[in-house]
Amino acid sequence: MNEETADVSGDFTFALSLRGKAVVLLIAFAGGLLYAAALPPLNWSFAGLFTLIPLIYCGIFYRWFFRLLAGWVWGLGWAFFSYNFLREIHPAVPFMLAPVLALWPAVFTLLAGFAAGFFLDYRKVQKVPGQVDMPPWGMTCYLLCAAMLFTILEWTRSRLFVWNDLSVTLWKIPEAMQIARITGRYGVSFLLTSLNGALFALIFCRKRWLPAAILLIYPVIALLYGFHRMHTPEIFHDKVIWKCALIQGDLPQQRFAGKEGIIKAVDTYTNLSEKFKDSGADTIIWPECAVPIPLRCNHPLGEYFRKKAVSLQHTLLLGTLDFSVDGGMTNSALLISPEGRLLGKYDKFHRVPYGEYVPLRTYLPESWIEAFSMGRDLTAGNELKILPVKEDVKAGVAICYEGVFSYVSAGFAANGANVLAALSNDVWYPESSEPEQHLANAVMRCVETGLPMVRCGNNGGSGVVNRRGEFSSYIGTQSARPELLREQASGIVTVELEKNPQLTPAVRYPDWIIALFGFLLVSEFCLISYFRNRGRKKPVLKVRTSPPAPAPEKIRSDV
Repeated sequence: MNEETADVSGDFTFALSLRGKAVVLLIAFAGGLLYAAALPPLNWSFAGLFTLIPLIYCGIFYRWFFRLLAGWVWGLGWAFFSYNFLREIHPAVPFMLAPVLALWPAVFTLLAGFAAGFFLDYRKVQKVPGQVDMPPWGMTCYLLCAAMLFTILEWTRSRLFVWNDLSVTLWKIPEAMQIARITGRYGVSFLLTSLNGALFALIFCRKRWLPAAILLIYPVIALLYGFHRMHTPEIFHDKVIWKCALIQGDLPQQRFAGKEGIIKAVDTYTNLSEKFKDSGADTIIWPECAVPIPLRCNHPLGEYFRKKAVSLQHTLLLGTLDFSVDGGMTNSALLISPEGRLLGKYDKFHRVPYGEYVPLRTYLPESWIEAFSMGRDLTAGNELKILPVKEDVKAGVAICYEGVFSYVSAGFAANGANVLAALSNDVWYPESSEPEQHLANAVMRCVETGLPMVRCGNNGGSGVVNRRGEFSSYIGTQSARPELLREQASGIVTVELEKNPQLTPAVRYPDWIIALFGFLLVSEFCLISYFRNRGRKKPVLKVRTSPPAPAPEKIRSDV
């Protein structure tokens, strides 16, 4: 029980003992592991239904310090195992990152406990083993508050590091993702937090039906909407076809490539592209930094790169290093005509921290910078620019990591894009689950924007994600899990798209659901505080009905 306000019954003595608290911490850690298991590579999506229950439990039954500790331990189980792929950059990175990311669930559990103290009257708890007998309306308010609070805190975390949020656990269940077209990714996260709250009520609450029924309203509506969209044939009012030849070289990457490595990369990609000269493909696409040298650099190897690219005599969209107006180096996507003219250029807008620039460089030890950085700071682009890859085909080209950011894809859509393209290079992670996690984090951008996506990677994940978030076609050998293919491959994919698609609500009003949750939380607290104060008895003033009796005369002492 919450020891600050509750009368502890014998049924909860073990839970409050030192051994009981150790067991609760283990359960909290297991809850974080369930979150990690719901993500790639395991993809146990059902595990996301139970992951928050230990945090909700701790929010009710323990004091603030233990709540904070339990939330942090839960966060370690989630962050260390779901971000363990970063060990391929440096073995120390998961150990450094996990304690920081674990602060978010710690803050959630702390705030959830304060909400529990506000909404629940602990003096009315009955001595029922393993169950909470509290006013059902109070429990409903608490669980709704917890669901919205976790979603808001997840939104704040995405300002720092947007990867593996709760919505990603449903990436293989497209019916559950369709609500993101209206609400954005955080509407899908709220679907899961609501289900966690409903299950908590069914398991732990004696008066369970009211809170469970109310918590299930939004998930049921979202899933019905998703099933309707997934089982309704797609209709294109003004359809355009874009045929792309995707080239996946599967080449190892080096921070500083030599002459032989550069020539091998140029030859590999041009040789794989040769057979698509007369294939009817509109565009040949190469992934991010397929060749580890700028296409337009003033160097003999740069000249060799340009000559081989022009020899294809085909429209080419490729990722390469380039140069900004002020002389800085950029990570860019270039659209090259068959004659070798530059038709368009997009500079990466959202760079990778410590990979493409070093935040707070002046405050960090030089040894840290040498261990994690690429030896350079790239210049960020200043516009989410659209590339006209074909007549009536306007592509928003996200470069690798920035393809997981909702605001980048929404910005492309708002600027007139009718298709998304993603040029990635996940070969830095040759053995871990990062390539699959990258794909899982990106597919919801199609649902949010209502636009299909063409992905071209150096070593996997090359294909088409349709506007419903399904990985619908791919290149390479046949496989039940095409997103896991890591091989050299090339092939043509066809993309169906609208000439002038309408903007989805998620694009028109980004993060509106977060603002709504903030308003509802404040309103909930204010209304309940008002009605509680209104119901309190005010002190009764005593009114005199007769004049006061006269004071007795003072007896003189000199009489």
